[in-house]
Formats: sequence, structure tokens, C-alpha cells
Amino acid sequence: MQEIGITPVGVGVNAAVLLVITVIFDIPSGVLADKWKRKYTLMLALASLGISSVILGVSNNLVVYLLGTILYGAYLVLTSGTFQAIMYDTLHELGLQKKYDRYQGRTYASFLFGVAISSLAGGYISEEFGFRWAYYLTAIFSIIAFTTIWSMKEPKFHKLETDSKLIHHIKLSTKSLLGSKILFHLALFIVVAGMLRSTMNEYAGLYYIALGLTAVPTGYANAAKWLSGTLGQVIAEKIGRVALRFIPLFFLAFIGFTLFESLWGLPFFYLAVFFQSILSNQAEAEIQENTPSEVRATTLSILGFLTNIILVPLSLLFGWITQEISVYRAYQVFATIGLVYIVIWFVQGRRKIRKTIT
Repeated sequence: MQEIGITPVGVGVNAAVLLVITVIFDIPSGVLADKWKRKYTLMLALASLGISSVILGVSNNLVVYLLGTILYGAYLVLTSGTFQAIMYDTLHELGLQKKYDRYQGRTYASFLFGVAISSLAGGYISEEFGFRWAYYLTAIFSIIAFTTIWSMKEPKFHKLETDSKLIHHIKLSTKSLLGSKILFHLALFIVVAGMLRSTMNEYAGLYYIALGLTAVPTGYANAAKWLSGTLGQVIAEKIGRVALRFIPLFFLAFIGFTLFESLWGLPFFYLAVFFQSILSNQAEAEIQENTPSEVRATTLSILGFLTNIILVPLSLLFGWITQEISVYRAYQVFATIGLVYIVIWFVQGRRKIRKTIT
């Protein structure tokens, strides 16, 4: 983005546009996946990713880049919740739904490992051929993924709710989340942790630049970030629900990396990614097991909606603080959100989760 003249504020605007798209379409896309075939929803997502990659690759200014970001946002909302829902329904059809955390963890770990490899390769590709080719190659792989999903068979366990209206569908999902105190606290964790994790994804580039990293070292740093998430997903099911007793570890690690304005902060950065990966896996698995199939994708989309609607103004604030002061100070501002959650955790959340998770 910096290569085509986009400033830190422009990065914040881009992140805000991405969040606005997810806010507007996150819940409708979840309802679409529940009411329509989830296979088709994933195919539509991959088509959006392919077109987005081409637009981002040819962009020369912020306006064109934002158009690609809008389509990338469509890809995110169409896959968010849909992938997890089709995974759970497939496992339920096979009688393996109790092992959702294992299979979802391994699948998502494979995805994160692929992202790590692509981040590493992207650094070399960008240095040798330019940043645009990283986008063009993404478009090619999107076509391959589209073809793979097209050949996939939809699990029969999924119940289509074609007669259910949008508002009614959302009410059913909300009732499912609010009907259990443990699910409410896990939902709150997913929203707050998702907000902080989003900053580590969207603004990681600015963080690496502040550390003085160039293209290839940035590729390595990004790869390490994704591999940290991969490791977390792999071992999540081995730890089990007991991991939820240690939710504050993610927030403490996040706060830790914001305190260092040097490479000493990177270990805490990776630890935050690692802990969030483990905890989100187990929190999501608990929610999946207690959510009806007909609103499963919608429920996860609601959590994504809540995360992103809060992030819209905060992302602009992040970009402004980064440009006017530093990216470190921007992360420190967000770290205060983690501090607030830790207080809520010790006042009420810890007791609820410890009582339920044995």
C-alpha cells in the first residue's frame, strides 16, 4: 500500500471500509449460508477473492484499492461462519461432532500454515517481481479452490430454513447466545479478542515497518505470526475446554508486546496470536455444540458483526494515532480494551466458566 502512496491514515480508511462491508453483510451472509447451500456460498466467496486480488494487483491509488477491498470483504463475510458450520454438519453426519475442535483445529491450522508459507513466499516474490504479483498469484489459487469446492458434496445434516425471515433468523441466533450464561461470556470473549486480533492482522505491516523490517524480513515475521496461530490450532484439542480457564493470557500477551518499541516485543506478539488461536478454537467449539444447525452460520456471523461494528470507528482512530504519534501508541490504546476485559473476567466471567468447564 505504501508503494502506491497510501498513508497510514489511508491504511486506516481501507481497514474501516473493510469493516463497514463486513458489518453490513456479515449477518445476511450467515443467513444466506443457513438458508441457501453452504457450498454455493463458499463458491461465491472464492469468486469474490479472485476478482478482488486482480483489482488490488492493478490498483494505483486508494480509490481503486478500496474497490478491491470491498470485494475482499465479501470473501471474508461469505466464508465467516459458513466454513465452520459446514465443518460441524459434516462431522455430525459422520458421528464425530464431539471432535469438532480437533478437526476444525487441524483444518484451520492447515490454512494458517498455508498463509505462513505464502507470507514467506510473498516477501521474496515482492522483492524479485514487485508486490503486484503476490496478488495475481492469489487470484490463480482462488480459481483452483473454486473448482475444488464445486466438486464437494453438501452434508445432508444441514437443515434449510427457507421459510424463515431474516429478522426471525437473527432473533433465533441471539436467543441461542443469550440463553446460556457460559455462551454469553464466550461470545463476549470472541468479540473482544477478535477486535484485538484484527489489529494484529490489519496493521501488522505498519508494526513491521516501525521495527525497520524490509520486504523479505517482513515475510518471515508474517510467516512466524501465522505459524504461531497454526501451532495454537493444532494443540487446542489436546488441551480441551480447560484452556478457557486461562483466557486472560491472551490479553496479557497483547499488553506485553505493546510495551516494547523494539524487536523485544515480537515474542509477546507471537504469544498473543498463539493464545488467541487456542482459546478461540475452544470457545467456538463450545458455541457450535450448543447451537442448532439451522442458525449455526448466522450465530457466528452475529459475533463477527458485533466485532466489526465496534472496529469501524476504532480502526480510523488507530490509523490517525499511528500517523500523528506512532503505531506503538495505537496498539497501547487498544491494549486498554484488554485490561477492561480482564477486569470483567475476574469479576464475573471466571466464575461462570470455571463452574461450567470441568
